[in-house]
Amino acid sequence: MENLVIVSFPAKAETLNSLKEALKSALPDTRAFDGCISVDTYIEQSTNTIHLIEDWKTLEHQQKYLEWRVQTGLLEMLDPLLDGGAANLKVTLCGPKNSDI
Repeated sequence: MENLVIVSFPAKAETLNSLKEALKSALPDTRAFDGCISVDTYIEQSTNTIHLIEDWKTLEHQQKYLEWRVQTGLLEMLDPLLDGGAANLKVTLCGPKNSDI
């Protein structure tokens, strides 16, 4: 893994399936975006949260991707599906693996 990014989407209980479908449609473009190495998905059932575990060549690539997603309206589209709206979406930029610890 080059640069780890974790994105968490907390769904409303009644919209989890709709969020799954929305991400299923969106993730092929994510995986094809310049600098994206991989995106894996996990669902934390107890909180209805979908976590994306992403690997990027650089964090700058991921930043450009996120800007593109904002510009193209994906966050606006997901807003009603998320518990607390898009403001509750959490992006954790971990960066490269640290082997010194």
